[in-house]
Amino acid sequence: MSYMFNLNRNFLLSTIANFLFFVNFSSFFLLPLFLDEQGFTKSDIGVLMGSFGISSILLTPFTSTFIDRFGKKLLGSIALAIMIISSILFIYLNSIILLLILRLFQGASFSIFFNSSSALASDNLQDYNRKKGLSIFYSSTIFPYFIGPFFGEFIIINYGYVHFFLFSSAFSFLALLIIFKIDSRNYKNQTNTKMKFGDFFYIISDPKSKKYLLTNFLSSTGFGIIMNFIAIFLKDKSLKSGLFFAIYSIIVTILRLFMSEFISEAKLFKKVLIMLLLFAVSIYFLPLINDTLDIIIFAIIFSSTYGLIYPFISSLLVKPGSEDTSGRLFGALNATFGIGVHLMTFFFGYLIHFYGFNFGFKICSIFIFSITLILYIMEKKCNE
Repeated sequence: MSYMFNLNRNFLLSTIANFLFFVNFSSFFLLPLFLDEQGFTKSDIGVLMGSFGISSILLTPFTSTFIDRFGKKLLGSIALAIMIISSILFIYLNSIILLLILRLFQGASFSIFFNSSSALASDNLQDYNRKKGLSIFYSSTIFPYFIGPFFGEFIIINYGYVHFFLFSSAFSFLALLIIFKIDSRNYKNQTNTKMKFGDFFYIISDPKSKKYLLTNFLSSTGFGIIMNFIAIFLKDKSLKSGLFFAIYSIIVTILRLFMSEFISEAKLFKKVLIMLLLFAVSIYFLPLINDTLDIIIFAIIFSSTYGLIYPFISSLLVKPGSEDTSGRLFGALNATFGIGVHLMTFFFGYLIHFYGFNFGFKICSIFIFSITLILYIMEKKCNE
């Protein structure tokens, strides 16, 4: 029997709640439309949109420590309440300072909830299906990137922004109702040790954790540069990016739902590094795209090599018996992902601005490939 049918009720509820939250989160990719209509400048919009990622990354050491100290279900519920209230308040506020505060709260909400839901899902998996289960869990983050913006845009056009913000917040409300239904193994710190901010960095200082987090950072760097620049890159060639995103969503979802169990646990990290090497190579050849067939080929290779890296790294990092620290471990995982997507995109965006797409994509590819190759050689020597 497939492991998928052995996943328990609490895991499935955590996954569904995560899916609903991500619809709320992804619908705010349309926020620049609202801000532009309110008369904000492009610079203002950039600050407001970027503040979300910055607050999410910077707050992770604190929020992930709170998750382990006070419980994942409780902190996840608080995060959903914050997301609901902050989403609705966009209806009433129009000062840039107040809107900036809302975005900072949304970033904190994302940091808390995604780490909480990831830890809840992981804590409710048996050891034998952790890799498969986390692959299924992370598939819940894919289609919300289509559902939120697609239906959100429809509501904006036909009903206006008030209904859009209500529509968006409704998904977090549904997620909150589901979280209440979880009879979770709501792990908390069982000792009387005083919670310290530095605990976050102590837990992730293990050498094995470092190599997993570095691998996650490298994959997110490639993911970030593609997701942020491919639409503009293809537009310059009179091509549309919709086909790429559709193929990406379908392939990654299929891989995470159905294919992860066919890859054995034996030497799993080496297999991840091979995926990452091929992923880097695909980015190197991106500038060669000239027509629709090229887009299809690139999308298939890019999605196939990237799709299982994140869930597999999660299963390697968060080992069985780590329930007391899973919030901080997932916090570290998601923080390194955010750094790769946001900060490295800024760096490679700078290269693209001054030297062009061809140079920027190839340097990114070489950067990822070189470090991954070093990791692979080191891992191979350790296993000999």
